[in-house]
Amino acid sequence: MVLNLLIMKSGVSVGALLAGLFQAPSTPPMKLGLWEITTTVTMEMPGMPAQPPRSMKVRSCVTAESWTKSFGKMQQTGDCTLSHQNMTAGHYSFDMSCPSMNATGHSEMNFSDETTGHGTMRMEMNAGGQQMVTSSVWDSHYLGADCGAVTPDKPQIIR
Repeated sequence: MVLNLLIMKSGVSVGALLAGLFQAPSTPPMKLGLWEITTTVTMEMPGMPAQPPRSMKVRSCVTAESWTKSFGKMQQTGDCTLSHQNMTAGHYSFDMSCPSMNATGHSEMNFSDETTGHGTMRMEMNAGGQQMVTSSVWDSHYLGADCGAVTPDKPQIIR
């Protein structure tokens, strides 16, 4: 799934977290095939020097099976709860609370059409008494129906 490629520096997969927190529609809001996703993650820790944003560009193959598998398998992850969910054909947003990670957050995903997407996520966490805020922004665009050598379980890291 496109969002499973978004990895935060702290080791938490944004995509896995998003996928695990809401029930996706059975039909993907995007075309199936090869996608390119650019993600930028910024972390803030009070009292620590500012970290420069980290960016990554990845190509991922999205199939009907990988879409269902990504969202279906994650429905049973952790103790996170959602509130203020809003789902339409091209928009998902929600607030979340994950007590085991001492985390709260808000996420928005938008598909302006079947070939472009944009998303944001802001998480506030308390790890071992240390407050941390992570903000992620990603943009994705469709490259074509043929994934070539890229498979759903083996995305290609461009940079």
